[in-house]
Amino acid sequence: MKKRLAAVLTLLLAALLCGCAAQPVSSQSFALDTVVTITIYAGGGEAEAQAALARVDECEALLSAHRQGSDIVFLNGADADENVLVSPLTADVLRAGLEIGEKTGGALDITLYAVSQLWDYKSENPQVPDEAAVRAALEKSGRGRVCVEGNSVCTGGTQLDLGAIAKGAVGDEVIACLKEQGVICALVNLGGNILTLGEKADGSPWTIAVASPFGEGYAGRIEVGDGKAVATSSGAQRYFEKDGVVYHHILDPETGYPARSGLALVTVIADDGLTADALSTALFVAGEAQAARILEEQYPKVGAVLIRDDGSIRILGDVCFTEEAGA
Repeated sequence: MKKRLAAVLTLLLAALLCGCAAQPVSSQSFALDTVVTITIYAGGGEAEAQAALARVDECEALLSAHRQGSDIVFLNGADADENVLVSPLTADVLRAGLEIGEKTGGALDITLYAVSQLWDYKSENPQVPDEAAVRAALEKSGRGRVCVEGNSVCTGGTQLDLGAIAKGAVGDEVIACLKEQGVICALVNLGGNILTLGEKADGSPWTIAVASPFGEGYAGRIEVGDGKAVATSSGAQRYFEKDGVVYHHILDPETGYPARSGLALVTVIADDGLTADALSTALFVAGEAQAARILEEQYPKVGAVLIRDDGSIRILGDVCFTEEAGA
């Protein structure tokens, strides 16, 4: 699975057409359990790219549910009624996650850590968790129990997991870091979450490939301009098969089991990384009909590409998408 993911990321990077300068500078690291690549086309070089990667590490040290000393690890170990001071970034991300959870009718839930820990997709022999264990873990969830006031957080006995929004939030921080250093044209890739900064030299849009959820190759390509974020959620990103049934990593907050919404992939295009990241997960869980309603009523400026389980495609909002021939 890691080899396949690396191959997809390589193809994705290759699909990003040349940018603002003839000789871009690219730096890479491994963070947030994925490959992070910063490519600067104008306004900076290696030093600026390395500073952006350092910012990724700083953010992960706050937002990871698995990195000792992080705000999230500390919150998950706090008493139910304890008020914990966290960093402004953590508080902002938590507020945003709770708000998006509300606007999507619970399709996004940042309090599923206890549930997600039952699903060990990294194991050589992953198992389907016991139903009783899943039900018990769900009792520890509930976004309505979390209170964020200023930089003070009370979890209400829940356990937090920002896996559905952290990459997007970190991407926004990276873009801000690049801008602060005077970078005027760059691409940020956090494991397939793409953010753009600046226009291409020839005025044409950035072209980003959407990997097929059914195997190798692309489903199509999206064209975006400056200041856009593109995030994808797919059952093919992380999964295992047991007794002929495929179990992917995108969990339904209602059941604690992988979402069965009729969708194989959702790609979201938004003006910021956190929104794109969070909505790609939420719309995948919600399913086609509810996804359309959510965008129409709550996020009219956000676009999405939905690929159904049968391979057919629906476009929501203003999206420039070209389907790959034979996909």
